[in-house]
Formats: sequence, C-alpha cells, structure tokens
Amino acid sequence: MKTVLIVTHQRGFEADTVIDALRQDGVPVFRFNCDAEENASEVSLAIDGDKTEISLFCDGREINCSHIGIGWCQQLPPYLNQKSSVGENLQRRSLWAAQFAIFDLLGVPWLNSPKNIIYAANKPLQLMYAKSAGLKIPITLISNTPKDIRAFSEKNLTVAKNLATPWVVLPGETMAAYTKIVPEDWLKKDADLQFCPVIYQEYRVRKKDYRVVVVGDDVFAACCEPNEQQLEDIRRCGSTGVSFKPCDFDDKTTSQLRILMKRLSIEYCSADFMEDSEGNLYFLEINTCGAWWWVDYLYDGSIRDSIVEYFKKNL
Repeated sequence: MKTVLIVTHQRGFEADTVIDALRQDGVPVFRFNCDAEENASEVSLAIDGDKTEISLFCDGREINCSHIGIGWCQQLPPYLNQKSSVGENLQRRSLWAAQFAIFDLLGVPWLNSPKNIIYAANKPLQLMYAKSAGLKIPITLISNTPKDIRAFSEKNLTVAKNLATPWVVLPGETMAAYTKIVPEDWLKKDADLQFCPVIYQEYRVRKKDYRVVVVGDDVFAACCEPNEQQLEDIRRCGSTGVSFKPCDFDDKTTSQLRILMKRLSIEYCSADFMEDSEGNLYFLEINTCGAWWWVDYLYDGSIRDSIVEYFKKNL
C-alpha cells in the first residue's frame, strides 16, 4: 500500500487525530514537519541522467517518494513571512525552495497541494472568482490610492481588513489585526493610505456568521450570532468557535462555493460567510489551511473521518 504524506509543522496538532485514525486503519503515514532552525527536516533530490531519486527525512524516519500515494498540506511552514535574521532568512528560503519543488514533483493527488494553497489564498483573486461563481460579496475596494479610498468611504460606512494573514507573529506573542470600521483620522494622511493596499468593504450589520468546511464531497457548517464586541469581526473577544453550533447551509451557496473551489484548484477549505440583518448571505473568504478542529468537535469527529476516507479513496 502507498503512503499518505502529511505536510505540516511541529505545532500542527490538527494532523494528529488524522494520523492516529489512518494508522488504526492500517494506512501508512509519513509526517513531514516544515520547521526551521535546529528542527529543520531534511530533503534529498538526486538527478543522474534520466534517473531521479527523491527522499524525505523527518524525526529519524525516511521515505523514498516513490512510495507516496497522496499528499495533504495541512499547514505551510510556520516561518513564512516572519521576521528573520540574515542566517534565518537564508535557511528558510533555501528550505522552502527545496521542499516546495519536491512536493510539486511528486506527481500525486493532494488534499490541497502547497502550490494551490498559495495561489488560492490570494484574497483579491478569491473575491473576483467568488463573484464570477455567483456568490454575493460586499461592495469592495482594494486600493492604496488615497483619492479612491476617500471617495469609497464617503459613500459607505467602511470596514478595513488585511490582504495578508491577520495574524502577526512576534517573539513571545501573536497579535491579531481584526477587521475594523475605518475611523475618520485613518483617512487624513496620504502616506498612511499609500503604505500598502487594504481591502475596504461596505459595513453590513451582521446577523450570523458561518464557517463552512468542505472536504471533497462532504460539507460541514456551523454558525453563530455575534455579540456587541463582534459586530465588525466574529473573532474578536471570544475563544475559537465557542459560540458556534452545527447548522444547515444554503444549497445554492454551497454549489457556488464548489465552483469557486474548482476555479482555485482546491479540494479542502474552511470558508467564512456572513448573513446581514436583511438576510443577505455574503462570502467573506476561503481559508485554504483553515482550522477545522472546533467544527469537528461539533460533529463528533466526522470531519476527521471524512479526511481519512478521502485519503483511503484516493490512494
């Protein structure tokens, strides 16, 4: 039997329950942690004429990549885009260059390959392709042009959100840049607005938030009602998923989400939607490596089981 390759890192705990379930079912698994510094895993790509040998080494284990039947990129390397010294920068760039190439050269199916994760995570592309798939998106401006931003904000009560991840990892702490309503003083200085493009969207009074997890053909949805501190961002002032409950999700929107996923070449996602006070359902974003453990808890392990069955079906 071929082996399931799981690409993650040492803190990728969501992979643990899937690995345990696969091994209980007798399915071989190779976990490859994409960490850096002294915890860096090893790769070897040997090219000799028409012959190519690829091997991976992690935690004292080794696998020849000819034995891999399917891959799962559960998490990208945790060091990507983090502040680094000269030595750390050289190590991280070199590690990822080799790892990324090897993962792409495997020629196996993936539950989201690293290449497709990076492509699909681009938020402007997500919004444009979501629109073309028929999903409703808020009135949006992505810009660092001061006159356009001011004109947009004059027409709409406006929220701003990052184009990149909202999580900023610093030594000893992790900070979150939540979606927030744009205050008037934000718009005063051209230099501040020109610093980088930001997603500006019309503010909609939110009635419910939805997290929709898709694994192949399976869909799992959860929803919650925001409290007074969460009117701009459901992640503010609350533990992950604490107020969510299982729910049904609109069939038409689910079909449109699948069209979007196909356009982005992904088989897994955790997608976020918001229902406003008028009952309109808006697409917010797709998380290509988004957390599913707290939704899985609501479904008694069914998401884990769905991931396991996906691997067994496609090995």
